[in-house]
Amino acid sequence: MRKLMLSWAFIGIAVALGIWATVVLDYDQNKVVMYFLVPYFALATLMQYIWPEQPNQFEKGEVLTDIYNNIGLLVVTAMQGGLVHLMSSAGAGLLFQHGIVDDRFAAHHLPFWAQVLVAWWVFDFMFYVTHRMAHEVDWFWRFHSVHHCAHRLSFLNASRVHPVDLVWRRLVPLFVAYQTGVTPEAIIVANTIGATLAAITHMNVDFNFGPLNYLIGTNQIHRWHHSDKIEEAKNFSVVMLWDHLFGTFVYPAGRTRPAKMGLFNELYYPLHNYWGQLIIPFTWKRWKARQAAAEQQQLPPQASASVGTVPAQGSAHPAA
Repeated sequence: MRKLMLSWAFIGIAVALGIWATVVLDYDQNKVVMYFLVPYFALATLMQYIWPEQPNQFEKGEVLTDIYNNIGLLVVTAMQGGLVHLMSSAGAGLLFQHGIVDDRFAAHHLPFWAQVLVAWWVFDFMFYVTHRMAHEVDWFWRFHSVHHCAHRLSFLNASRVHPVDLVWRRLVPLFVAYQTGVTPEAIIVANTIGATLAAITHMNVDFNFGPLNYLIGTNQIHRWHHSDKIEEAKNFSVVMLWDHLFGTFVYPAGRTRPAKMGLFNELYYPLHNYWGQLIIPFTWKRWKARQAAAEQQQLPPQASASVGTVPAQGSAHPAA
């Protein structure tokens, strides 16, 4: 019970502080990042050593690869800043701007708290859609596989993401959220809530959220998303409503984590090679051919003829 109460207190205080900081900082996204998210992320990292769920034992090259990925995240975020600004001004509420839908239906007429909920839920729904597509559409999976090649969850590898995958799964949901007609301030508050909760999904901290796991994608839930078994690797959203609605919620009773995290077939995959991860989507067929050749060499002659009949996605899909 004590662990449950501490876990609930952490998530509640973190979200409340995030909302408060966003309002106090006058909805300035850069200040929110500097004065709330950066300290919060530092705390998330520290907690993994104070209260770890699993020992902090890293594989060779793992930390350096994740550091490179975090630097890449900062670079991509800075580069897309202008596009996000354009989206928040000229690109917001396009159906209302052009008179296709009457402005009376725009969400900016709602109370501010309701606008925040609309922005948050719409963004998260589209995150569910793009995230699920990243698993089920082979072309998108080639990029998203980078995020799933880690063998453990830690806050540091939450940003182990290919730049193309990052842009796709961030900008599309954001664009759709802006089309609801909410104010930019509501979007910024929703972003703070989303970033606060998303950080928890990868924290290697021994939380126990109990029934909250059925509502929010906590680290206890997100572990299953990183299983190397396709039937377990679900839970695509942060607001678990969408996973419940579309039958992708996975939380096996009596088990705390999957038997193994990572890719279903990681042979020759650049697990801890940042530059290799950047090019793997573009050398995918060559990588799959190399895997198939290795498998042929290991099979007896009568079985080798069957190798290569499995679709490319099936042999690489993580079970992610």
